[in-house]
Amino acid sequence: MIPARRGRARAAGLFGGMLIFALSGAAVASTYAVYIPLDSSIYNELETLNGLGYLETYLDEIKPISRVEAARLTLEAEGNLEQARRSDPLAHSIIRTLRAQLPEEVGWLEHDAEDNPPTMFRPMQRVEAQYLFSRGDPRQWRTSQTNTPDLGAINATEATPLLPNNDGLPTAPGSNEILRWSGWGGVGGFLAGYGEGSIAGPMTRSIKGIERLQLLGTGVVASFGNLALSAGTEEMWWGTGHFDALSQSDNSSPFPALRVQNIHPLLLPWIFRYLGQFRFQMFFGQLDGERYYSHPWIDGQILSFKPLPTFEFGFTHAIDFGGRYNNNYSMLGFLGRATGFHTGNPANGNTNSRGGVFLKFYFPSLRNLEVYQEILGEDNLTKELPPAGRFLPFLAVSYQGGFYLPRLTRDGMTDLRFEYALLEPNYSTHSVGLYWTYENQLMGDAMGPNATEVDIQLGRWLDLRDKLSADIFYTEQPPGYGSAVAYPYEFYPYPLGKEHSGGAAFDFLRLPLPMRKLDGALATIRARAAVEYVRDLNYQANSQSVRILLMCSLSFTPGWTGWQWPR
Repeated sequence: MIPARRGRARAAGLFGGMLIFALSGAAVASTYAVYIPLDSSIYNELETLNGLGYLETYLDEIKPISRVEAARLTLEAEGNLEQARRSDPLAHSIIRTLRAQLPEEVGWLEHDAEDNPPTMFRPMQRVEAQYLFSRGDPRQWRTSQTNTPDLGAINATEATPLLPNNDGLPTAPGSNEILRWSGWGGVGGFLAGYGEGSIAGPMTRSIKGIERLQLLGTGVVASFGNLALSAGTEEMWWGTGHFDALSQSDNSSPFPALRVQNIHPLLLPWIFRYLGQFRFQMFFGQLDGERYYSHPWIDGQILSFKPLPTFEFGFTHAIDFGGRYNNNYSMLGFLGRATGFHTGNPANGNTNSRGGVFLKFYFPSLRNLEVYQEILGEDNLTKELPPAGRFLPFLAVSYQGGFYLPRLTRDGMTDLRFEYALLEPNYSTHSVGLYWTYENQLMGDAMGPNATEVDIQLGRWLDLRDKLSADIFYTEQPPGYGSAVAYPYEFYPYPLGKEHSGGAAFDFLRLPLPMRKLDGALATIRARAAVEYVRDLNYQANSQSVRILLMCSLSFTPGWTGWQWPR
């Protein structure tokens, strides 16, 4: 796409209202921005190509990405592999797989037709059937009570033990069956609609209070040059974490919001071009009503830069404000809170902010080693450090970091990953309902407040299509967080203990395999087996439990591409 003009955009509320030149991107032509579900194998494939050293402009700290961006990255990896003039069977296999998954978008780019796609409708992009067996009680964070607003801290429940970041799909102990169906369409060359629905839970019995039908990533996107404006319930993943995300994750079901982001990375104008490849996302949405301040507003921004081939960095910011009984402010007060420039005071309308920074370093000489670190602060220091404190939400600081060694063996068939998280006692918590949950699911790291987690994972490609990964993890979680510090026995009528757990998880992935008898349809297999031993689960002193998860998933992408009408 060729931009016709550029404009300025203000990333409001990010560390004192930092101004950036962002893309306004209104161009003479546009394309369809259809976002890829976060459980798609496309992300595993792009991560592998990035780790092998064949991607230069993949900024994976902002997900999901669009299908056309994944196609661009596929062609970038293919070109870099050809220039490298080396034999790399795994990279060749993954590129062929990506081409099979993104045939229309790769074709547009190869024939210079990205800016003039036909009107099209694909009612079945992917169908996924999943069987899940779960045993063991879920973790709970229950220190919020709607009838005692001054004591509230957090109210959340783990969706499925040992299966975080699954869009908060409802399951129950025992056997569960999950069906997901996604499709999309585009009209006029710039307006696209996409949706994914699911049916989840035990087929043989009903569960009180659980809705089986869920809408996941669903929205309408209008693209103008390289700028995409969307409205809907889009999945989100912000930051460098692999096992969990500090700021925004898909541990909960996606919340409705308006979003603005660039489709492809770009270079900013003037001296800001030295910041390198740039991606951003901004959103404005509303949360649920299952809290004292029901239906609060939420908005956020993330900026990601790659000034050097071996260095990436970025910033995140989000603010939670308003809601019932918490909106005694004017329109200017609303705008001040939404931008973060003037958050007012609790008497007129309380707020809760998050802000963070992430860094990633690449070491090509050390077999493409990646080292990353993220820091996230919550709430602000307005009283402690005026006036700068309102822009620096670093009152409660959490940390996440680790390394990824893509070429533990030189051929890239074996990789090693280490990741840790230190979550502050006030992580995700706040009084009177301004905590970071949606529909009683944590929106960030699935471990919740006052937790420590360490993961070590070894992965091995068994051949050029099948990968097996083994993860060993250890966690701790003391009970002293939020209002439980002051009122522990009011919320927990039993003796409190410090939770410890250790376990192992095994993940299997078979990349999409063409099915010749079904006209080029693709079938993908995922499986997971995990076991965890927990002492003092949910802080019940002197208790012991074992949690087990078995999951097998088969997804199917038909060879039929739907209907197309040339423009």
